Amino acid sequence: MTSSSSAVYRGMDAATVESQYQPSMHVPSLAPFLEAYAARGVEARMQVPCRKVAFGDGPDEWYWYAPGADASAPLVVFVHGGYWRRLSGDDGCFLFPAAATAGFACVSVNYSLCPSAPLDVLVAQVRATVARLVAGVDGGHDGARVHVMGHSAGGHLAAMVALTEPAVAGYVFVSGVFDLEPTRFTTINDDVRLDAAMAARLSPLGAPTPVRPGVPTVVTWGAEETAEFARQSRRWARHWSAAPGNRAATVLAASGRNHFDVVFDLLDPATALGAAVVAQVGAPV
Repeated sequence: MTSSSSAVYRGMDAATVESQYQPSMHVPSLAPFLEAYAARGVEARMQVPCRKVAFGDGPDEWYWYAPGADASAPLVVFVHGGYWRRLSGDDGCFLFPAAATAGFACVSVNYSLCPSAPLDVLVAQVRATVARLVAGVDGGHDGARVHVMGHSAGGHLAAMVALTEPAVAGYVFVSGVFDLEPTRFTTINDDVRLDAAMAARLSPLGAPTPVRPGVPTVVTWGAEETAEFARQSRRWARHWSAAPGNRAATVLAASGRNHFDVVFDLLDPATALGAAVVAQVGAPV
């Protein structure tokens, strides 16, 4: 904390906000995690039958699709992180082998990156992808059993889907950013280019609570993450759970995990997070 004269967000000065919202400052190096995403994605696409599907006219509007064993399979839709400015749908394919083992279809969503596109465009692209998959356009999964999972910036985009898409069967929000106001005071905003009005309009926590009666959710983060990432996730879990008829979110701090490796637990039933997610996705409708 710092003096109120230099505070920019919740009593913190800009340097403190930068530290709280830059997970790469809290690991020895970011490179091994980025390399692991890419390598696991390539390996997964070699192991699991999948295809690349275009869902719009733009060059970034595509996703990788690994169909289920039959049309009754639930579908996991993964939205990658990267603070809206790096990574791609290639990287999210690391989930394909575990999804196949569990009997799930799986999609890794691609979207445009800032600053080449404004954040509104990214939100619209992810919403369009999910709407297509809920409609069962591509087959190989049950459109009534679509579960959306997003990590970091993808957690934000998944939450933006939740505000408008009533037909998703479940959500998993991983280390998401649900209040964008602090992003304005970090170097991330050199690319994302939020002003106060945009940050307010594109913050899920600033919107009315999504009323999704009976829809299960998991809200999670790495136990080794910063206090602000944990606080935002807890706030989102409360926000979600507050609507009449909404099921209380399952809230988990993944033991021994940081911001970048927490995603590796997602479909691993040997972990507390993975067991919760696999049970949620695999539950009968």
